[in-house]
This record gives sequence, structure tokens and C-alpha cells, in this order.
Amino acid sequence: MTTQRRLEVGSEFGPYRLVRLIGRGGMGEVFEAYDTGKDRVVAIKVLPERLAEDPVYRERFRRESHAAARLKEPHVIPIHDYGEIDGHLFIDMRLVEGENLRAVLRERAPLEPAAAVELIRQVAAALDAAHGDDLVHRDIKPDNILTTPDGFAYLVDFGIAHSSTAEGLTADGSAIGSFHYMSPERFSSRVVTEAADIYALGCVLYECLTGARPFPADTDGEIMRAHMVEPPPRPSRLRSEIPTAMDTVIVKALAKDPAARYASAGEFASAAQEALQGKVAVPEVLPTQEASTGDDTVTSAEAVVPQGATAARGPELPDGGPRIRPLAEDAGGARTPEPPKRTLRRTARRLAVPALIAAVILAAATVLVAWVASGRPADGTAVPDRAALNPDDVDLVASAGSIGYKRANCVHREPDPATTALVSCDANDRTGAPAARLFRFRTLDGLRDYYRHFVIEAYGATNCPNDPPGDDGPLVVNGKPTGRDACLTSRADDPATPEPVLAVADEDQLALGLYIWPGPGDQPTRDYIASHHLYHFLPKEKTVDPDFFTAADRRVLDHLTGDYGPSTCKHMDLPAGSAAEAAIHCATRRGDPAPTFFGFPDHRSMSLGYQAGLGQVSGHACGGGGGADDVWRKSTGPVGRFFCDTDENATLGARPCLLAVHDEFRLMIDVCASAKDDPDGAVNSEADLLGWFRTNFG
Repeated sequence: MTTQRRLEVGSEFGPYRLVRLIGRGGMGEVFEAYDTGKDRVVAIKVLPERLAEDPVYRERFRRESHAAARLKEPHVIPIHDYGEIDGHLFIDMRLVEGENLRAVLRERAPLEPAAAVELIRQVAAALDAAHGDDLVHRDIKPDNILTTPDGFAYLVDFGIAHSSTAEGLTADGSAIGSFHYMSPERFSSRVVTEAADIYALGCVLYECLTGARPFPADTDGEIMRAHMVEPPPRPSRLRSEIPTAMDTVIVKALAKDPAARYASAGEFASAAQEALQGKVAVPEVLPTQEASTGDDTVTSAEAVVPQGATAARGPELPDGGPRIRPLAEDAGGARTPEPPKRTLRRTARRLAVPALIAAVILAAATVLVAWVASGRPADGTAVPDRAALNPDDVDLVASAGSIGYKRANCVHREPDPATTALVSCDANDRTGAPAARLFRFRTLDGLRDYYRHFVIEAYGATNCPNDPPGDDGPLVVNGKPTGRDACLTSRADDPATPEPVLAVADEDQLALGLYIWPGPGDQPTRDYIASHHLYHFLPKEKTVDPDFFTAADRRVLDHLTGDYGPSTCKHMDLPAGSAAEAAIHCATRRGDPAPTFFGFPDHRSMSLGYQAGLGQVSGHACGGGGGADDVWRKSTGPVGRFFCDTDENATLGARPCLLAVHDEFRLMIDVCASAKDDPDGAVNSEADLLGWFRTNFG
């Protein structure tokens, strides 16, 4: 094979001169090019180098490009030529002045129902022509549908499709197509028929009608699971102008059983047109279970790694949790249950249509007018919506231990027969928490099956840093193996922007957490957390409702400003014998320390706690000054005292820490700098910590 070279605008490529780059994606680059031999401007798609090096794919590409070039249906993009130049597989196509449907949806979604159905009708005509020639496209998605300014649609990329009569040419088992539009059988069988294209076209119609994907999960494994087990969504629930008859059409197009779908793409398009005209009968009960809410969420939760604290110290939290017990007379009380370390990420409740928002505002205004006119109404009972967390969900979020996951950014998802709770959480940016999806399984076998099938196999997972080589590694909590973890990459949202993912299967707690960071730049954070095994689930006796605060906690919160509040802090149980009356641990934006605040009932108990801490850790004045501690000064004058010390953490190493007391508020602050190897740690020296304290509290 000829040695490949990088293609650039302005360069010669066989008889073509590359004029401009039109687009780049997972299946190659598309250039506008001038064909010097035939004196015409064309579009050249050049496939990735790895495909040209695969002899099986090369042969399939040749055969299928030949079949696609035979198609004469007007909505199939004409293929002028195909082959190989300088080691690159290429397709020479008509250059269409327009934009792909993905760009259209990004700017103008959702489309008017009539326009959406007309577009699908045109694509269906192209598909029926291909299916009539035994050609299955296998990659129907908005990116492969081109539209002209006058509304004419073309279906492209038949050159990388799969012939339904070709055998023995997919030995590698590689999947072609975006997971968001792939039919259930694509994940479990190599037999792919025309029904797979009809399913994908149904997904595209749903997205055109609503502006949302039918199963908008955040990870490849979750998308696979949704296509395989979740019922098809109903577009009329997102837009009132969509007739309920369209729900019936979508349900049939997205049927799990290929035989239950429409017999052809044209039949599907005709049914959609009839639904708009009110000609499709709507059954009293659609042939599916209740559809999911469509809220796609994934959030990350970071749980504390319990450390072996001495009698003089509380649980050691890698992000600066309570190290020193604020004790008075009793320095040997029971240990505090480990609160969460730091936090992670994503989606809760999205309202897909501005009209829906307007309707909600109008309804609220109507209720307010009625309330004013009639006087105070009788007491009623609040009814939670379907997204509200139930008790099992709350227990699951609490066991994950992350401060960043609350009822405000986590939503209930309907569990399947294998799970007792399933929760999706948005990123809590104020705490640095990325998105996560949390599962609680009924049995250990159920957890292991899901982890193996939908995590390891779906992602092509690998071991995390410091783990033995393999698909995954052991999850170690407090020196004891408790399950498995794996480092993954998801391209579910954007193939060009891989998202680092950490999967944690805690077998002791029958729980699974998928933690998803926004982009490739976050991989060092993911690797740091994974290498130290900082994520796991807490046993029930150590969990705390994520939104629970005592009256004493709230008195502490009343004295805090800035990023510290109920959405960024969490209640902590006090150890037996503690002189404090309240303790809350708070997370802040990535890079900042995470302090713990203690509230005291009187000055005497606070002073005893401070002096006990000073003696326990051999404190010193921060910044190298003389004496054991220093005066805490604000612009108005002295408010308390503080000192620094060094915390020797078995997991994270030696870290400088600071403890301060505020006399007027009867408040203690205990905070440590980041570990030396924490990629987000902007504060990792005593000087940094002192500067942070003075900036935020001085």
C-alpha cells in the first residue's frame, strides 16, 4: 500500500485539487475539490487511515460503493467515483450547496411538524431505493442528511454502508453508526436488516419534532441500555402542536422487535403524514409501557475514602474534611462517620420547548390571580412530579457521599427489574462535581452482569492508573477490595470531544456509579481520583440525607457567604463527646480547598476545642512567624485566632492545614490544602493556604 500523507487544503489529491475543508467527523474528512480531469467542482470524502489499512473493510468499501453508485433515486447523493489514492479510500460525490440536518437542528430545532415529516419522506424514498437493491445504510443520523435552501434532502454516506447480502466482510464486528440512532438488534446481533434503518429514521423524526434525541443518555453504555429496554418516548408530551397520533407512529418505528416495525421506510413516512392529517387511529393504550420522562442525567459523586484516623483526629478527608475533633473534655470519643470528599457531574430537568415554559408561566399567573381574588385557599397535599427522588433514590444519593448531588440537580429514573433505584444527577459546578448516574441493584449477579455487558464491553474499558493491566481493576476501600472500577471514554455526545468516564462497581453496596467529565482536558482529574480509589459507596449507617440540615447547621450557614450554602455543603454527624453542636462539610469550585465548619453553643466550648486541636497537632503560626498561633484579623479588627499544621495522610501524603476560630460567631474552620499530585490543586502549600484563607475570610 502507498504510504499515506496528510491532506491539506490547496494540495493535489490524484486528479483533484482540494479547495476547502467542508467538515470532519468520525468517518473521515469532506473537502470541496476541483476535478481537473473532468473540469467540475465536487465533494470528496476521504476516509480515516485505519480503514484503508484493513483489507476486510477495503473490500467491503469497494463493493458497497459500487452498489451505492448504481442508485438513481433523486434523494440519494450522486456518487461520481470511488477508490483509493495515495493510500486513502475516497468517494467523489456531487457538491450540494446547503447544510446537514445536524446544523439545522442545532440552530432551529424543533422543526415545524409538517416540515419534519416532509424531510423524512424524502429520506425514506432514498432508503426504499437502497433497500430495493439489498443495501442497508446502517448510519442514518442528522449528520448524513443534507438539505438545500429550498428544502430538498439528500441522504449521504452510502459508501460506508453494509450490503445485506454480503457475508464474511465484517469479521471485526465493528459497529458503524451513532449509538443515539442505533436499533436494539445492532447491539446484540450481526444480522442487520432494513428494519435497522427504519428505526434510525424514527429516531431522526423524533429529534426533528422535539429537538431532543429519543434516548438522550450521556454514556455509550446508557444509550445502549435505553435502546434495548426503555419504551419509546412520545413526542406529543413535549410539544402540544404534535398530534397524539404521532406517538403511535413513533412507537411502531422504534419497536424493539424489528418485525414489529413498518415494512418499509416509505410506509413509515406515509404513516407520519397521515398522523399529521388526523388519519391515524390512536389506541387507548399504546403498545408499550409508560414512557420515560426523557430527562437524561449523569452525575458524578465522590465518596470519602475512610482513613485510619487517630483518637486525636476525626476522619481524614482527602479534600480537607474534618481532621481535628472540636472536643472539650473528651478527646477520645467515637469517630465521625466519613462524610464525602469532593464532588463530580450532569443533567436533571430540561424543558425542551419554549412554549412549554410559557405555558407554565401562564398557569402560575392564573393560579396567583385566583389566590388573590378568593383569599387564602384551603391546605392541600403537595404531589411530587415523576422526576422527584423517592426514598430509595435518596438513600442511593446519600450513599454515594457526594456533596454536589442534591434533590435540586438529581432526578429519579424508572428502575428496571434488575435495579431498585436509578438516579441521574447534573453537574454541580459550584462544587466542581461532574455528572453522574447512580444505580442500586437487587442482586450481586445483576450488578456484575450490567457492569460487564454495558460498561466494560460497550466502552472497550481499560484499567485505571495504578491498577493491574486488563479491562478494569480492583476497587479498594480502606485497604480492602470491595468491587471493580474501570476508566472509559465516551463519545456519545460528540465524537470529536471524548469525555473521560470512571465506572465504580461497589459490590459491598450493590451499587454502580458512572462519573462523566465534560471533555478530554478533565482526564487528569479522572485519573487522579481513580488512582487513589476516592470514589465508592458508603454503608447505610454512614449515610446522611443530602439535603438535611439541623437548626444548628443552619445557624452556621447563616454566617457563611459566597460559595458556601445548602447547595454546596452537607450535614455531618458529630462524634460522641464533641463540644460542637453543628458540623457541615463544604465543597467549592475545582482547585479550591474544601473546608469543614463547626458551630459551638458558647465561647468556652469553642475555646476548649481550639486549644485541644492546637495541642494535638503541634500547631504553629502560619507563614513561619513565631509562636503557636496568630490573630485572625479582618478590616474591622481582630475576630479570632488561627494556626497551621501538617496532616500526614496515608493516601494523599503530607498536606499543610489550617484551623481557625471566630469569636463572635462561635465558629471553627478546619481546612487542608490539596495533595501535591492533585491536578486541580491550586492551593497546595502553606503559603497558598494562608493566602486563600485571607482572601476568603480575612
